Amino acid sequence: MKKTFKFLAGLLLITLIFSCNRSAHFEAKFRAQSPAAANVHVFQTWNSLNEMNYTDSALPLSDEIFPSDFVPWAGIVSHHILAHEYIDAWFSRLAKMRTPKRFYILCPDHYKLSLEHYSLTEGSWDSGFGLVETDKNKVKSFIELLKVNTDDRVFEIEHGISVLMPYIKKHFPAACVVAVVISGESEVNTLIARQLADVLEKEFDKEGKQDNFLIISSDFSHKGSSEETGINDLKSEKYLRNSAETSWNSVNCDNKNGIYILDRLGKKNMESEILYHTNSLEISGKGEDDITSYFFVYFSDRKE
Repeated sequence: MKKTFKFLAGLLLITLIFSCNRSAHFEAKFRAQSPAAANVHVFQTWNSLNEMNYTDSALPLSDEIFPSDFVPWAGIVSHHILAHEYIDAWFSRLAKMRTPKRFYILCPDHYKLSLEHYSLTEGSWDSGFGLVETDKNKVKSFIELLKVNTDDRVFEIEHGISVLMPYIKKHFPAACVVAVVISGESEVNTLIARQLADVLEKEFDKEGKQDNFLIISSDFSHKGSSEETGINDLKSEKYLRNSAETSWNSVNCDNKNGIYILDRLGKKNMESEILYHTNSLEISGKGEDDITSYFFVYFSDRKE
């Protein structure tokens, strides 16, 4: 019995040492690669951990649905890796239209880890293609304006942010990010959302839209049958196609605060293009009573 205990204890100790060394290896590697990464936490992604092979999307990218003068400043993209091909195609099509210097990513707090209304980080992400770095100066400014602290814990497991990083690095290798995790999912706190929208407004004025792009990281109807999903998506689609005449509150998704902020920044002057609309059942053929739906959308200013 004592021998067994000693063996298990030794095995546990070796596992812990290996885990710590592995984490230290990742951070040391990127500190060596980039001076900007020194003393910065490095978060892992599905691609850096080899959880799935990155394959280029084979989905069609028709140019016909986009007017030649359509230049988006915001968009909605899924954070479910099941929709990998669609996510890759969304970023690929965006890269054909413009090259943002900076992505602002708004994501719900899926795991309820946030200690404050908003969570931010100065950390970076190992995309598997290289490091995606945070714009630290912007984060410092946001921390002061929102009166919060950085909280790396939230970003360790927040897939609503990490899932997107390999696509950003692949299609926009020079871009930096400002990731914001907002308390709440399908429910909305307009006071909290309005405060963040007010801080973002300067970043998305006429000049700011030249350099910045707003990503609403969101999935739509959850845990429904085909009929329920269809009903929910019809309500969401009305807003996504005509936000000027439809309430943002009609959208059924897991990032309601993000939709509110998008609507506020858009000032009822947005036009949109839906690249894809699909769901988990169509992609996987599984879970007919547990369907999650996805819209992949771009928004630009309405032409005068």
